[in-house]
Amino acid sequence: MRSCLILCSNANEEDFAAALDCGADALLLRLGPCVEDDARRSASARACTLIGEAKRKGGAPKLFVEVAPVESELIEADLGALFGPGPDGVFLPSCRGVESLQRLAVKLAVREAQAGLADGATRIGAFVGDPASVLALRFFAAASPRLAALAFDEAALSASLGLTEAGGAAIEMARAAIILAAASAGVPAFAPPVQIGQEAAYAAARRDGFAGAMALRPEQVAHILKVFPPGENRQKGQSSA
Repeated sequence: MRSCLILCSNANEEDFAAALDCGADALLLRLGPCVEDDARRSASARACTLIGEAKRKGGAPKLFVEVAPVESELIEADLGALFGPGPDGVFLPSCRGVESLQRLAVKLAVREAQAGLADGATRIGAFVGDPASVLALRFFAAASPRLAALAFDEAALSASLGLTEAGGAAIEMARAAIILAAASAGVPAFAPPVQIGQEAAYAAARRDGFAGAMALRPEQVAHILKVFPPGENRQKGQSSA
């Protein structure tokens, strides 16, 4: 994977159609604020519908859903709502370390068995955005064979460190750690999304060693695919798709 487009699950049909057709390798559906209310339940149901639609469309990108943190009671409700058609994978927001990945893997195995899906069919992506997860990155390679990608949540890390300006030594260290951990695990490292007009940051991410990037808008996917062309993923065992 080189590109992942972030999409709110309450996106309208036109936005979803554009997302499916923009050429992204994967779509990440976000369910909104992590609170147990009608809005999140509606978003989960909508995500399930979108997954079904995507699976019926030939050549559709992989569908991931950002679920609640595994430590949250909401994780069970999220997974319960999604395992009708079943997503291609789920993303952990600000993964806190190896234990989070392994606990989620166990929950996914149970849901797969209940849904009649193959064990291991559901992959895991992890956002890395807090100091503890950055320091635990060297253990991620052996955490779970379900691991599909690591994504740098620079905004979350900056907030947790109380930074008021972009960059800095800690941010650069985290960028490097994520790239190295992903390479060790044989999965892509995704650079953070940027705002429209700031796509030059993708080229800088490639130079740093990222294998792809997140996007906020469908039109940004073309920039990502141009910057990260096929065959240049450096992670072991990673396809050029």
